[in-house]
Amino acid sequence: MSADHRGTQENNAHGNARQYIAQNGNVIVPEVPEEAGHRAKHRRWVKYGLAGILAGAAVVTYFVIRIEGHSKESNNLARHGPELKSNLAVSQLSAYITGGIDGESYDATEQNPVRTKATNLHGPHIDITLGNIANGASLVTKASIRFNRLQSLEPCAAVGGEVVVSANYQFKIPDDQQPVPPAKPFTLTKTISYEVTANKHDRLMLTVGLPNIPDGASPWLGVVDVILEHDGGQQLKIGPIALVDTGANSEFYPDGDKWKIPAEPAEGCIEKNIKLVSEVLKTPNLVVAREVAGLDRALRNFKESPAGQPMDGTTPPHPPNPTKGPPTGQPADDGQSAPAPVDTNVYTLLD
Repeated sequence: MSADHRGTQENNAHGNARQYIAQNGNVIVPEVPEEAGHRAKHRRWVKYGLAGILAGAAVVTYFVIRIEGHSKESNNLARHGPELKSNLAVSQLSAYITGGIDGESYDATEQNPVRTKATNLHGPHIDITLGNIANGASLVTKASIRFNRLQSLEPCAAVGGEVVVSANYQFKIPDDQQPVPPAKPFTLTKTISYEVTANKHDRLMLTVGLPNIPDGASPWLGVVDVILEHDGGQQLKIGPIALVDTGANSEFYPDGDKWKIPAEPAEGCIEKNIKLVSEVLKTPNLVVAREVAGLDRALRNFKESPAGQPMDGTTPPHPPNPTKGPPTGQPADDGQSAPAPVDTNVYTLLD
């Protein structure tokens, strides 16, 4: 008779285990509970050990990459030096009328007029101090003046003549953008090369105006922004700025921070100019040229004074020399010219 392979047999040798005989004749001895627990714990420790090894390898790899990166940066720094960066910003801004502009004058009634050289013409200047507190130089490659507003003041007196003064402004207002009637917004642009060295402040001077000023022309009033393009296309916006020019009217012109106003202005002239100046001065964050501020005071004082004299104790500017023509972009010989806050370190654009 053959053995029953599906049955069980006692282990008489040890007396503490049970054997199972499979149908194929193999003997299967089940684990004792204590042995199963030890085996499970062993497997857990193996898993923990593998996880620890992988984590350690990851940490080592991270630090190896960091060390290699620092080594590469150190090698690049040794070969090329530190990375140079610029930080161009405006540290000071002002606007005023002063001299130093060249040009010429001629008689507009003549067919082939003789042109006479003129020097030290007065006109609007925008004085910008730029700072570059950084370890690299900043290169300005383009300068633009955007006119948001350009309008002629009411002349208040009918004067005129045949003389035209042509001034060599860096930024010339084109013929199709004249202040009478008020011009639409437009932009004037020049390509330049102007470097502000590292950790330095430099001044940039811009002049702008009408290239031809006929005798008797009234001053214009404008609001502009300056945009400087630098360091690979970055743009620095400066402004808005309120500007006024001298005009060429012997009865209505600026002289320092005071103004010459006709003793008997045309009807409604003062009120129209007060309204225009007031609208300009409402522009948010406006930088006001000293002559614009002086014009606002002079117009209001004139309106309040029956005789047209200032009410604040100031004296009106000296009139132009009667033996000469009206002031064409520069003050009268016996007038008080405003001091020019410029120095030899000012960078001026060249044509």
